[in-house]
Amino acid sequence: MEFTKNLLLNFSILLVLLFFMQMIKERQLKKEMIRWTTFLFYSLSIISCILLSTQVADGVQFDLRQVPFIIGSLYSGLAFPLLLVVILVRGIIGVNYGFWVTLFVFIIVACLFILVRNWFLKLTANQRVGVTMLFSTMTSLLLMIFSLLKQEPIHITEVWTSFLIVPALATGIISYTIELIRQNTLMRKQLVKAEKIEAVSHMSAAISHEIRNPLTSVKGFLQLLGEKDYPEERKREFIQIAVDELNRAEQVISDYLTFARPALDRSEEIDIQKELNHVLNVLMPLANMNAVEISQSYGREISVIGDRQKFHQAFINIIKNGLEAMPNGGGMSVEAMVSAGNVHIIIKDTGIGMTEEQLNRLGEPYYSTKGKKGTGLGLMVTYSIIEAMKGKVKVSSRLGKGSLFHITFTPSSSLK
Repeated sequence: MEFTKNLLLNFSILLVLLFFMQMIKERQLKKEMIRWTTFLFYSLSIISCILLSTQVADGVQFDLRQVPFIIGSLYSGLAFPLLLVVILVRGIIGVNYGFWVTLFVFIIVACLFILVRNWFLKLTANQRVGVTMLFSTMTSLLLMIFSLLKQEPIHITEVWTSFLIVPALATGIISYTIELIRQNTLMRKQLVKAEKIEAVSHMSAAISHEIRNPLTSVKGFLQLLGEKDYPEERKREFIQIAVDELNRAEQVISDYLTFARPALDRSEEIDIQKELNHVLNVLMPLANMNAVEISQSYGREISVIGDRQKFHQAFINIIKNGLEAMPNGGGMSVEAMVSAGNVHIIIKDTGIGMTEEQLNRLGEPYYSTKGKKGTGLGLMVTYSIIEAMKGKVKVSSRLGKGSLFHITFTPSSSLK
């Protein structure tokens, strides 16, 4: 049983090395690096098996070295490089009868693998697993036959049984594992591709919808201007409406570009109090129209590093949403402070609030809590800008009680 235990130990080491190789591959290495990593994995596997081999006769040692050799030759096309590794390591162990058996047998199977590899890769996954097991059994038989020509191994029954069954099973299991990994990787790539196509489809539909509406209005008013003699005052009204619609289309495009390119155009020190006051002054007419009372509370000399214009855009979106959530009046508080080295900006309103489902989808592309009135772009852009400034957004809300936006900028993006 000692011989069988040693083969199973070899198999355990191969599985551990396979696991680590897969972890390294998941790091999105370049193609050349992946090939070197694969070669290193199979080389270490061969070295480990040979170093932990069991001597079954004078100069004859058995292990699972053929398993990584077969898998690496057929799946990765590394027959000759791995053949050199086998010969070199086995030669270091000792140039004896077992060395010449290894040299002869592995040269034969290496040449065979080079000839059949293209055929092998065209097979189905299950067929490839079966073929690797067949080649493993064949290699074991060749090694056993040539070893018997010199001397009969000890414990002949166990050696024959274990050395024919264990390598074949180990090869099959590792081959099946590799096939599963390859299928999962392919499915993941297909899923990512499908998601990208879906995202492009959504964006195309959203752009066409948001741009078509103002352009249709502009086209209609231009047609009206060309068909009849309207009073000058009426014409100026049509022109102003057309200009407003074109401005709206331009804003939609700007929002998409901001989302597509969230990186900051410039990096400067932003005075939180000054810039939040500027945002509130811009939105004061809307606050007055909705009868919303705004209170402010700022700490001293609070600054962050970022793009001033995009900072305005982000907080205009947040505060404007809060004001629109209180059409019948209410209160809003805007607070800024420094705590534990972080800059905290808290915006709280007493509006209609949001459900748990709405909260979970907040900031999601093309999703708006305003229904047909919203484009779903405002908060999406806001999240992108704050993330580009190394900040985080946390939102809490209760239906009918209002919402709270807590924006935190980390020390790397803030100044006390």
